[in-house]
Amino acid sequence: MDNINKIPETMEEVQTQVMMMQQTGFQVDEEDVIKESIKNGFQSLLDERMSGHYYTVHWNPDYTGLDVIGFGEEQIGLIQPAEKQLSWVAQFKANADAMWFNLDEAAGKLIGR
Repeated sequence: MDNINKIPETMEEVQTQVMMMQQTGFQVDEEDVIKESIKNGFQSLLDERMSGHYYTVHWNPDYTGLDVIGFGEEQIGLIQPAEKQLSWVAQFKANADAMWFNLDEAAGKLIGR
């Protein structure tokens, strides 16, 4: 991974980005990078499905779900793992491919595409 701005999609890419960021003076750990990756990745999924940037994604305060905010700062939705699924961060650590599939499915449900 040669681009520090690329969204890490696997634990290996997370570890590489942590190392690169720490070498440039950023105080981050794997959990920080995973959380940012999930948020930015979900934002990218929404933007792609909607053919543009119409909503903004933020973590909720306890990092259990992703708030989707519209233009008027109204909450459009809250994306949380399905019942009996691990947290988004735990899913990423256990099986990043499955977590990305689950987020993509959640994006489709939210916007109906």
